[in-house]
Amino acid sequence: MAISVKDIQEKIFPTQANGGYDVEQVDDFLDEIADQLGTLIRENLVLKGQVGKLEDELASKQKALDEAIAKTPDYNEEGYFKNLQSAMRDSLISAQRVADEATAAAKAEAEKAVADAKAEAEQTLADAKAEASQLTESAQSSADAARAEYETLKAAAENYRATFRKLVEDQLEVLKANDILFK
Repeated sequence: MAISVKDIQEKIFPTQANGGYDVEQVDDFLDEIADQLGTLIRENLVLKGQVGKLEDELASKQKALDEAIAKTPDYNEEGYFKNLQSAMRDSLISAQRVADEATAAAKAEAEKAVADAKAEAEQTLADAKAEASQLTESAQSSADAARAEYETLKAAAENYRATFRKLVEDQLEVLKANDILFK
């Protein structure tokens, strides 16, 4: 399905709370694609207009040929009319060929422009997805490191509490033993 200027202008890239995409850059890029596609569409319309003019010219020449054949004089010079008919046929064939070539060239150019725009948009999208994946992996790695540090600190705190509790209990035993001695 061809991407229209409206599709590009209305495309919204989601942003994330931790930073995500630079919305301004994405919007600028989308505006650039819309401008390029608009230019290509205008060029295509100009080429279609030229093809229409050539087709009108061809129809006019065909009409002139038909009128010339209809107004053929009554005298019968077989060679004259055959030469005239041959020349007109050659002119029509040549005009048709020129119109066909112009139409084919315009279509090929328009298709190439659309394909180039699609390829560029797909590449940009792939780059954005890769960057998002890299940012996600980096954030996940940071979160894993923070969890590991938390677990280490938690274990150290538990170890400290156990050691301190043992020290207090040992001191309490010493005090109890001293109480017995001083009574």
